[in-house]
Amino acid sequence: MSPRSRRTIVLVANDVGGKGGMETHLEEVITRLKRDHNVVVVAATMKLRDAEGVRFVRVPVIARPVPIMMILFAIVASIRLLFIKRDLLHTTGAIVFNRADFSTVHFCIAGYRQAVGDKESGQSRSWPYRLNQRLTTGIALAMERLIYRPERTKRLIAVSNRVKSEVLSFFPYAPSMVEVVPNGVDVQTFRPYDERSKQEARAKLGLPGTGQLLLFMGGDWHRKGLGYVIEAFNRVAEQFPALQLLVVGGGDSEAYRKRVAAAYRDRVRFAGKQPNPEEWLGASDVFICPTLYETFSLAVHEAAAAGLAVMATRVGGVEDLIEHKVNGYYIERDANGIAESLRELLAQERRGELGLKASRKVQALTWDHTYRRFSELYRQAFPT
Repeated sequence: MSPRSRRTIVLVANDVGGKGGMETHLEEVITRLKRDHNVVVVAATMKLRDAEGVRFVRVPVIARPVPIMMILFAIVASIRLLFIKRDLLHTTGAIVFNRADFSTVHFCIAGYRQAVGDKESGQSRSWPYRLNQRLTTGIALAMERLIYRPERTKRLIAVSNRVKSEVLSFFPYAPSMVEVVPNGVDVQTFRPYDERSKQEARAKLGLPGTGQLLLFMGGDWHRKGLGYVIEAFNRVAEQFPALQLLVVGGGDSEAYRKRVAAAYRDRVRFAGKQPNPEEWLGASDVFICPTLYETFSLAVHEAAAAGLAVMATRVGGVEDLIEHKVNGYYIERDANGIAESLRELLAQERRGELGLKASRKVQALTWDHTYRRFSELYRQAFPT
């Protein structure tokens, strides 16, 4: 693109680059955006692998406690934006007070509260934790109500149809003012393994060469439903003696290990956090995710891209991907129901067919596709 046609686009987020779904999303978009336009990033941190050509305006705030960080970031970033010339302002969430052209909604707090309610109260938490959560949620809700209005933020970009539905329920936007642009998936990294590659991955990771591997991946085990998975495993383990449960991610492994029936504990492995999730996916057969709430489950999409048979709850993003018993299974947060679905899935030979169908559907969700959608929206919004 010629220098004359390059515009200045300012992106605002708490953190850009590094680990995390939103951080990865921003890095992938910025990597492509800087080829076509001048990019200014306003954030507390920027950890891009290639930051050349990107102007970084740092917002100096403390990371903890979160409620104070949110307030300080909103004030300081809003002031700094007053002095940055731009053609377009794109924020990530309701985090600054300035008028913006776009805001990407990765997580709608109002929608989450409505969907989850008091279902998260099953975990005992200390009073400082509960106070911190209450303040964080209250501030986030107030910011959403203030900022998600057409006169302040012209258009919203939702990461799934579920998020768009939530936004339209709580904020005064017409459907045409809310676009759905799904997150991308690295389909080069997350791809189906052939039998030889699967065996090599299992050998490298110290996993059994035979039998079926049921994979649970992620943190926040209470919300993602690991307890239901373990209870379901206890119910089907005798019927399927070659079945193993693999848990990848951080959590209280000792507490959850005690929930595995003693006779089957040698068939459950807690692998902890791993830097190479694609290898663990490639080594596995079934991916299970009975999560309570998601806006766009990247883990489910990566598992589908890897060709695994996916079993997941009907949450944001997943309901745009999975057709029940066509390219995956919908499950509920119920151990008996999960066990029944597992029996049905493990007893059939078409598990691989389900996974490949889901993998083919994910192929369209590349980061290049995400960027093309953003570019189209930017072109429509640029001042003439």
